[in-house]
Formats: sequence, C-alpha cells, structure tokens
Amino acid sequence: MGARFQDRAILVTGSTRGIGRAIAQALWAEGAVVGLHGRTREAADRACAELTGGSAERCHPLVADFSRPETAAALVREFADRAGRLDGLVNNAGAGKAVAFRGLTAAAWGMTMAVNLEAPVWAAREAYIRMRAAGAGAIVNIASLAAHGPGKWMGADYAAAKAGLVSLTRSLAFEAARFGVRVNAVSPGFVETEMTAVLTPEMRAGLGIPLGRLARPDEVAGPVMYLLSEAAAYLTGEVLHVDGGLWMKG
Repeated sequence: MGARFQDRAILVTGSTRGIGRAIAQALWAEGAVVGLHGRTREAADRACAELTGGSAERCHPLVADFSRPETAAALVREFADRAGRLDGLVNNAGAGKAVAFRGLTAAAWGMTMAVNLEAPVWAAREAYIRMRAAGAGAIVNIASLAAHGPGKWMGADYAAAKAGLVSLTRSLAFEAARFGVRVNAVSPGFVETEMTAVLTPEMRAGLGIPLGRLARPDEVAGPVMYLLSEAAAYLTGEVLHVDGGLWMKG
C-alpha cells in the first residue's frame, strides 16, 4: 500500500459496514486519519478497533443518527475538531426499502429524504465552510444507479433522494471550485452487501449486468479514493458510474 493520504483527515459517513467500511479501510491503509461513523457507539467503536487491530490509531469513532439530519453538521464539526483539520468528506450513509409508489407514506418519504439527501446536504455544507476557509478539500457523495433512471429496483423515494444528491453535487461543485474545493459523486450499481444478500442466483442473472456479477465493496472504494486524491485534482462536478455497465442499458 502507498501513502497517498498520509496525515489527511477524512470523514466517511455510514462506515461501520459495506461500502463505507471498505472506503474507510482503504483510506486508513494509505495513511489517512479516518472518521468512522455509525448509528451506535458500540458499532463505531467495534469498527474502529477492527480497522486498526485494536490500537485505534488514526481512527475516530463517531456517532450520529441521520434520521435527524441536523446531526450531520455536528458530526462533521466533531471530527474536524478531534482530527484538527478536515481534508475530505465521503457522504456514504444511506438507507432504503423497495416499495411500490402506491404504498408510499409521508412518513416513509420523509425518512428516506432525511437519511439519503438532507443529512448529506448539512454534512456537505459544514465541510464546505471549513474547506473554503482552508482553500482546499474534496467531497465525494455516494449516489446510486437509481439516481439516473426510474428507480425500478428501490422505489421512487430512494431514486428521488439520490437524484437530488447528484444535483447537489453539481451545484456545490460549481460554487466551490473557485475556492479550491472539489465535489464529485460515485453512483454504484449492485454491490455485495447485506442489502443484496437476499438476491437469489436467478434474480442476479435477471439483472443483466454486462460484467456479469455484483461489485465488491472495495471496487467502489477504489474510484472514491481516486476522486479524493491528487490524481483527480482537475476533476469536479463529475459522477462516476460504478455499476458493471448497467448505465448503458438505461
């Protein structure tokens, strides 16, 4: 492993498992000071201990429940204060449950928006204020394949929230560029996580993924690492599709 992120402080929301865990692990392995966020203290502490082999070196366990979106800004402040700086933010935390449009309720819609769009908005705003003052920084939003189509797998509420996150990415990228702050997004397709464990072999085959399989979490982490790194220093307002080619099918 290299040390592309030596001493850089990067917060990854929703990082106790799945894609977020893979991103946090990759960043830590390359020298970053990582903010590892979970909904409970137990989950965050355990994930940090596992990541560092029990030393807690360069890993700050953080707790916030994004069903209350305002906690996202406080989370960014806490990490920046503890790490002494803020070089990057990965808005990864998200949740969704497939539901037909006729089955939507106002409460379910509000919860989906709170976790998948509103919390990232307030996290990004707080990070941007600090990065703007520093004249540097990178934000990566984890969107979804659902943001770019009819939301046929996860429902209209999830698709709308992730589409909003893509729009936020481009709007903030445009405003932040002149202050040296880059904002990009990654739109994963189907990834081997707890959410997709229920898919049978027949269901997986029916997805028609051109590359013929689901992604591993580390295969999403790689593009995120690129967008956070100096290798992407001239890249902002972009959305990378990491979906095995599904975007080509519309």
